[in-house]
Amino acid sequence: MNARLASALLVCLCICGTLVLPVRSHAKELTLPVCYGFSCKIRQIVSITPAEWRSVVDWFDGSATTPEDERQQIRQAIGWMEVVVSRYTPTHLDKGMNLEKHPVDMTGQMDCIDESINTTTYLTLFEQQGHLHWHRVIDRAYRGSLLDAHWAAQVEQVGSAVNYVVDSWFQDNGMLPYIAKSTEWVDLRWAFFRHRKDN
Repeated sequence: MNARLASALLVCLCICGTLVLPVRSHAKELTLPVCYGFSCKIRQIVSITPAEWRSVVDWFDGSATTPEDERQQIRQAIGWMEVVVSRYTPTHLDKGMNLEKHPVDMTGQMDCIDESINTTTYLTLFEQQGHLHWHRVIDRAYRGSLLDAHWAAQVEQVGSAVNYVVDSWFQDNGMLPYIAKSTEWVDLRWAFFRHRKDN
């Protein structure tokens, strides 16, 4: 799959909200789309080495005996995946939250749309390769009004019909994402302070 086609599919993902995951996996690389620059304005195809991919999925070491254990593994794997991807993109410069906190240099900065789409891509890779046993990836979560909208990746706990958001927008690149029940993910101020308290 060439870069132009992969970029077109990523645009479709941004517009339609339906996950289309173009990934090429060979012995020497795993290729996936990432985006940044607010609302996926900048799209890039990233290739990571087998060793880098193993360093991510090694967080899923088979020790998760409960859904809670696996959610902690998801946090670690997503955080480290951001570090790996940022070796090939300017997203290592991404700071938690958006313009109101960092109004000058936006190089590599991501908003919640970028974060939620990238996190959903990573989670889907984990699921496709059999690393998730207690959760399945579902459509992104949305909260807020037109002027205060917020998106986050989302998983469903298998057999429970309970959904959890995986939200990396509050943190700098590579830091552990915030995970909470989707039903509790309503007041962004509550989510932020709860996350700061827990970390």
